[in-house]
Amino acid sequence: MAFKWTMRLTKAGMFLGGCYLAVVYIDPARGTVDANERVKNVVEAAAASQVHKPFELTPSEIAKIQPTSMMEQLRVSGELEPTNRAVLRAKDGGKIIEIRASEGQSVKAGEVVVRFDTDDLQSILKQREGDRDVAKAQMHLAMQSLNRIEQLVDKNIAPKEQLDKARSEVAASTARLQSLSAQTDIARTALHDAEVLAPFDGTVSTRAAHQGSRVGADAELMTIVDATVLEAKVLVSTRDVPRVAVGQTVELQIDGIDGQSVIGRLARIAPVADDGTRFVPVYVQLSNHDGRLRGGMFASGSILVRQNQDAIVIPAISIRKDEMGDYVLKLENGHLIRQPVTVASTWNGGDTLEISEGLADGDAIVTVPLHELQPNLAITISKAG
Repeated sequence: MAFKWTMRLTKAGMFLGGCYLAVVYIDPARGTVDANERVKNVVEAAAASQVHKPFELTPSEIAKIQPTSMMEQLRVSGELEPTNRAVLRAKDGGKIIEIRASEGQSVKAGEVVVRFDTDDLQSILKQREGDRDVAKAQMHLAMQSLNRIEQLVDKNIAPKEQLDKARSEVAASTARLQSLSAQTDIARTALHDAEVLAPFDGTVSTRAAHQGSRVGADAELMTIVDATVLEAKVLVSTRDVPRVAVGQTVELQIDGIDGQSVIGRLARIAPVADDGTRFVPVYVQLSNHDGRLRGGMFASGSILVRQNQDAIVIPAISIRKDEMGDYVLKLENGHLIRQPVTVASTWNGGDTLEISEGLADGDAIVTVPLHELQPNLAITISKAG
């Protein structure tokens, strides 16, 4: 643009010089003073014509305002893992006589998946029930004896010491009955626990025990996962965590599922960052009713941080400031005018500004920060790009 103005001034100078020579050549007899006066008039006329000539801009230096869909995304990556996962363990030690599910097989909630040998458990339960019944009979006899002694003491036939002894025997038989009843309940629970049930509908992911083996208490038997709902555990830097929130939409590409994106929802945000990476784990919930996804798959994609379908945006370089505030130079009727604007937010790292007030669809503004461009300046648009 500066080059265009230099060429214009050069041509004007050449033109004025030619005019001066023409005047001196045509009428040299009229004198130097008259010639100088004529040159002055020519210079003033030429300068006036240059001042009023419009400033030329290229189409690339003008932006036409129109509503634009703006989207800000945060790149993430991580690994898929089941949301619902249960490790089944043996409540008591024993011999496994049956395993009804292996890796990859589906199970239903309440279905027996592992069965232990119950011969010893049934024997123990019968013994505990027998001991409990004996203790119950003994307590019944102790209560009857106490009632008779209370009557004899009331009639002064039996001494009071005999009453205290009867009461002590009742208390002891009651405590014994309670203890044996508790042992009976424990034996019954152990017999019930000899059948390990699936806690929910799912799929066996790992199996750690085998039929016929003997395991101890709390030994791991198998792991069941619910594969219908998975989570993608992705990491977000502590700098970007304030920009994410529960409920945001996440679009992921899964290794092994080419050409298709999986849409999820941000479900949870960890309260602390990992010690080693200083990244915060974020969990994205994914539906998997078609069974395409598997735990352990790698996922990469983006979190939709914010979106505006009809934003009025301008390049940040086009904004100007003065004592009255922010403004842009708007092209109107071949002239530039000062148009006040209100900046609502920034996009693309600050390179783009969203305008909430001052501009409308169809407005044209100058996008180049040339100092020569000022309000009220006449403008023309060159046809060359």
